[in-house]
Amino acid sequence: MRTETTTIRGQISMAEEQLAFGGEVESTAELDNCQYLTQVAWRPSADKRLTSAASQGDIATFAKHLRKQLRGVSQRSGKSGVTSALLQPLWSKRAFDADHEQWSNLLQKLHKQVTSSKSDAKRTSEVNNLVARELAAGGPFAGGPAGLLAWMTILSEVGDLLSDDVLVSVWRQTQEASRRLSMGDEEFDADAPDQQLLVQGELPWRSGLLFSSVKGAGKCRKAGQSCLRRELEGMTDGDGTPHARLLHRLPLTLAVFVRSMQAGLAAGEKLWSSASAERFEMLVERVSSLSLPDGRTALSNGASFAPASLMKSATMLSGLSKRQPSASRLLGMPDDAEIVGKKSRSKAHKVARPKRVPRFDKDESPSSQSDWAELACMRNNWQVGSDSCVIAHHESQPQVLLTAFEHSLIDGDWRTTVSQNGEFLSDDVSWECVCWFSDKDVDYIELQSKGGDVSFFRQVLLSRTDHWAMFADGLIGKEAAKYELTTQLPLADGVMTDRSERTREMGISQGKLKAKVYPLALDQQRVANAHGALTDDDASLTLRQTVTGKSVYAPMVIDWSPDRRKCEFQWRRLTVAEDGRSVPPDLASGFRLRIGKHQWLIYRSFHEGETARTVLGHHSPHETVIAEFPVSGDVEPLVMVEQ
Repeated sequence: MRTETTTIRGQISMAEEQLAFGGEVESTAELDNCQYLTQVAWRPSADKRLTSAASQGDIATFAKHLRKQLRGVSQRSGKSGVTSALLQPLWSKRAFDADHEQWSNLLQKLHKQVTSSKSDAKRTSEVNNLVARELAAGGPFAGGPAGLLAWMTILSEVGDLLSDDVLVSVWRQTQEASRRLSMGDEEFDADAPDQQLLVQGELPWRSGLLFSSVKGAGKCRKAGQSCLRRELEGMTDGDGTPHARLLHRLPLTLAVFVRSMQAGLAAGEKLWSSASAERFEMLVERVSSLSLPDGRTALSNGASFAPASLMKSATMLSGLSKRQPSASRLLGMPDDAEIVGKKSRSKAHKVARPKRVPRFDKDESPSSQSDWAELACMRNNWQVGSDSCVIAHHESQPQVLLTAFEHSLIDGDWRTTVSQNGEFLSDDVSWECVCWFSDKDVDYIELQSKGGDVSFFRQVLLSRTDHWAMFADGLIGKEAAKYELTTQLPLADGVMTDRSERTREMGISQGKLKAKVYPLALDQQRVANAHGALTDDDASLTLRQTVTGKSVYAPMVIDWSPDRRKCEFQWRRLTVAEDGRSVPPDLASGFRLRIGKHQWLIYRSFHEGETARTVLGHHSPHETVIAEFPVSGDVEPLVMVEQ
């Protein structure tokens, strides 16, 4: 007996660093739960009753005081409106390649039991049996970082419902898995910043809160907190705009911040400083303008799970007033089917077109642009049923999402290929925003890429009042050449096309939503040689133009106004004059589009003239003019860009 006691004391002495956060991690598989508890290194401030029970290997007493501690970090009676903590890890179920079915199914089963109307005894028994079975199948050591997050949540949310032995086993294995992860040898996908944020930010923060009595937990918590604050600032512009490179996994990134905030609130620990709290609030506001009606965000890769519940929870925690349009938009989203369950009586969400356009308020405009974030979000208003266009230009092929009454029409990479005298030009270019304009009538952005003998530009305009948009692709060369330009706007999933046999416009539709695409630089009638074509190749609006000269300009107008759906239309190239002489189209181009009683002028100068130029009676020195013709017949500019 004396020999056994000496051995245990030797293990305790050896484990002063071994079973603390930050110390070396060695296998403890040979130890039972009683022996394991005796080797844990505790903080001086830890509950003496808890540590005394642990030092004696007294599982029953240890479990009793552990339950009290866990109730202090549980979110079961948390803030109303925030998604149940047991379901929050599901937001990241697709964040890693590791299998998630086992732990995600367990969380959903536990949530069902906890919220059931069964008796307390039966509910507790079911919860304990579910956890015990999964614990034997691998527990916190299976499922990767997201699986560990799930088990942390199980420990905090249903730990007080578990039997003594099961509770201590979950506590032990989760703590040991957390300590192993804290050694920092996890590898991350370079294109998935949310993975690193979860592993180096959320998990250490949650570990420090959950195992606050264990030695080194405080440092672990602070390390996670510092990472989350640092990355929030590093991922966003001063107004909260997330960098464009984050968009494809933005919900996964936002999920880390939301869960971490909620865990801190439950434990009485502030995650954010005042500055980072303000930054998070601004991030949620910007995310609102990027969101779709079901909670998904623009240009995301679909990896999000139950996105509406995430957006609602983020809004509740952000500090945004419910009266603010950005908050109202997110809080009004329908419940996710995955969260409410298949038997929910919630009706399928139907996007209604707004009956009244709200008055323009520049201070609360949903539109924004950030040079640093390489991102522009155009939106005509905050209401459900609005129009929007998001442009991300951080890569050589900008990405675009166009929605009409919240229905996606264009979604993906805006691809362009150009040949010069038969030789293809490199498409490895970088873009910068050279013009951004936003007022009560339109949002407008112009991108430019300079280099070599040819510079490229792209223009996008979204009407804020009249349900149409313009996409223009172009180039300017130093010398005349034969250019072949192909620009492709990717059609969103489910979009159908309809080509006319007589004219060169194209119809597109998404369900009951119908729109028309007008390729202004091509002759309207198919009987005329247009030196180009508009097709639906490669599931895209593909516009090809061949031009001999110094410049190419390929504008397309997409119109989805219900009032103009059946109206007659006409477009044509205009004559541009300078000092009474006609200007060739590779120096300046103008177009007129008429749909019913509505008419627009689109003009672009490629080389500055000696004097102002005239197009359709409009005299202007500007590089770009986009204007409309009201009933009076006078040109009313929407956008004018100086040379």
